[in-house]
Amino acid sequence: MLEDAGLMIGPLDVLHLYQATPTNTVTFASTGVNGVHFGFLAVPGEPLDSSPVVMTVPLAAEPNHIVGGTLHEFLCLGSRQGWAFLEQLGHDPGWATGWYQATEVSVFPLGDPMARLLRLTPWPDVRGRLSELHEQHHGRLIVRAPEPEPEPAEEPVAAEPVVPVVPRVVTPRSDTGPRPTPRPTPRSRAEQPELSDH
Repeated sequence: MLEDAGLMIGPLDVLHLYQATPTNTVTFASTGVNGVHFGFLAVPGEPLDSSPVVMTVPLAAEPNHIVGGTLHEFLCLGSRQGWAFLEQLGHDPGWATGWYQATEVSVFPLGDPMARLLRLTPWPDVRGRLSELHEQHHGRLIVRAPEPEPEPAEEPVAAEPVVPVVPRVVTPRSDTGPRPTPRPTPRSRAEQPELSDH
């Protein structure tokens, strides 16, 4: 099974679910790990299997790598060591090129029978060929600009409590002069106190 070698073939897909995926590629397979996927760099007038193959490693600082000038050349690259470790081109390219430069017996069961059937041969100079492919095709990739990060929301400032102001009501006086002192009212005879004989 190719899945055991890190190559999960899927239906051709023109949807680009990752920011790093070039918009002018057609995804055809993945490793099944960390979103790593492979796509054809669409060339007008060329069949897809004759188009360069792009590997996208979404979590890498440099996510896109040309890993074959054609589908056949791409299959040759992984015909001994599989395709799962191609992801390391985005993280540790020195280790990855050393791993794929080795030409010992295939590390996955179907490697040798598949290589004989499809006439796959390992790359003689992995580092040199990857460099050539990068120079020839990397500049043709169209990648979406990163979306701007949203600005952090400002914390609301607590408003000081509003103390209502009660207006002072002043009743105007009707006159401006001093008020007259009230005069005592004369009492009736019945109200006057009786004088004592003592």
